[in-house]
Amino acid sequence: MPTVLVTGANRGLGLEFVQQYAADGWSVIAACRDPGTATELQATAAGAKGKVKVEAVEITDHAAIDAMAARYRGTPIDILINNAGIIGPVRRDIVRQSFGTMDYAEWQKVLQVNLFGPMKVSEAFADHVAASDQKKIATVSSTVGSNTEMKAPVYAYASSKAAVTKVMGLMAETLKPRGIICLTFCPGHVMTDMGGRDANVHRRDSIAGMRKLLAAATMEKSGSFTRYNGETVAF
Repeated sequence: MPTVLVTGANRGLGLEFVQQYAADGWSVIAACRDPGTATELQATAAGAKGKVKVEAVEITDHAAIDAMAARYRGTPIDILINNAGIIGPVRRDIVRQSFGTMDYAEWQKVLQVNLFGPMKVSEAFADHVAASDQKKIATVSSTVGSNTEMKAPVYAYASSKAAVTKVMGLMAETLKPRGIICLTFCPGHVMTDMGGRDANVHRRDSIAGMRKLLAAATMEKSGSFTRYNGETVAF
């Protein structure tokens, strides 16, 4: 039975990853900050006949990430999905990540979650991934981080996604000798709390698309930045 680890598993894309992999018989490690309030995730775990294990971990707490990795020492993880992320101040508060009115404390928080989080989780679980059959690490990014495809001036979110996409490209080269494939995905504009009311992609379709790409990925694709539908994202 293959194993997948998903961060930010309590709602939205992360929850959909958990539900789809569990439905296909995978062993799922579902990590989120506060499982006590993750009612839909807990219901999914309860109905999964032991296939879903929920873990409490704050993505900015590096010691907690190391502790979780230690608990799973010796457990191969076929796919690690760095999904946890935040968008920072938006809508009426968008000025807090705009030029001239930047909230630097919020910017730091966004970077801690969206950039440092995936890096730390990947470092902590690289041995687990290397010990598996599939050996894949995926990170959910966004075209908002692309210098070519989108230039939305949301400084905190955009810079964090540009940075994590670059980091995954570097990681692909670093981990290639260990046989680990590193992929970066744009999920599309998805109908989630983060995506908002104008989104045009259902989370079910977004996750199904990314799972298909993950399943087919070979080392030749390592370091790529791809939309959920298979299109290459110009970075």
